[in-house]
Amino acid sequence: MKEPVCIALLFADRVIVENNGKKGIIGTFSKIFSPTFPVNSAPWGIYAAVTNIVGKHDFALTLTNMETGLDILPITGQLQSQNPEEVLELTFNTSGVTFPSVGKYSLSFTIDKELLSSIILYVELLTQPQS
Repeated sequence: MKEPVCIALLFADRVIVENNGKKGIIGTFSKIFSPTFPVNSAPWGIYAAVTNIVGKHDFALTLTNMETGLDILPITGQLQSQNPEEVLELTFNTSGVTFPSVGKYSLSFTIDKELLSSIILYVELLTQPQS
């Protein structure tokens, strides 16, 4: 297999797939705040795009607590393309993901168990401003 190329890997408030196949990425972010932990997050989405894929391949998007190594969101599936120039877009909308604590969470994108890309999601304590 040629080396796959990750074009995008994003967290968003929402990812919309229109009837014509176009994707709408609404409200990208890299931090989530909560006043208490553990917390079940509000719905949010993941957008990933990859190219240089030929044939059928397994993929995984795994959100992992970097301190504990605990996987809190595993997503798996298959990609398939016969044209290496084709851009394959993956969209996922989540709900009720539980973050056990503040910290850094890594979203890893693998194809055939080989790391292609990763991004960090910072989960932080929401504090009220002092009066």
